[in-house]
Amino acid sequence: MVVEAETAKLKKFQDFLRVEDKLVFHDLLGQCKLYAPYASTMASPVKEVPLLISMLFGQHKKIIELEKKVLTLGTILKKPLTNTASSDLQQSPTEALAAKQSS
Repeated sequence: MVVEAETAKLKKFQDFLRVEDKLVFHDLLGQCKLYAPYASTMASPVKEVPLLISMLFGQHKKIIELEKKVLTLGTILKKPLTNTASSDLQQSPTEALAAKQSS
């Protein structure tokens, strides 16, 4: 198969990477193998193009998932705190002192 032959060529590149980079590269090749059957439907005279498209697709999918998580966390962090102790934290120290003195 084209995928195995091309990834075998890419393994030579992997051999020269640092240990932590080898793990990243291994994940990238995993993305390639995961989506290669779909990308193979492309009619490309260059046999590496479907492999690159499958890698790009996998990476783009991860980026979208991470963007959703960041937006969710951002929304959670922007919500106002509701209990009374947290409302004291939202006030400046002088406002909190004035509120305590008036009660």
